[in-house]
Amino acid sequence: MSGGGYTATTEALSAAAKTIGDLAEHLLDDNPDLQTAQVTAEKFGRAHGAHATKYTAGAQALWAAVSGYSSTLGSFGTNLGTAGASYSANEDSQSGTITNAGGAL
Repeated sequence: MSGGGYTATTEALSAAAKTIGDLAEHLLDDNPDLQTAQVTAEKFGRAHGAHATKYTAGAQALWAAVSGYSSTLGSFGTNLGTAGASYSANEDSQSGTITNAGGAL
């Protein structure tokens, strides 16, 4: 019977790392229109052309935010994968220690 609280499995950590890594990888590919604004001052028209600078600056800021988020997701996914590998290695080590201690009885 579990006493509640958080439990971790290497499979769960590995699956989460893969899912997050996939999100990070596809985030930029799935949003190419953010990298280069399709609307120019000419497309805003004569009456609104002055506002194009604010629009393109906003689009560039949005792309920078999405790029940063993608990078952070990638790092987080990598950290989860590393944690899963460490968790697995620790389980193996502890299992061996317990087996050896039991064998000495």
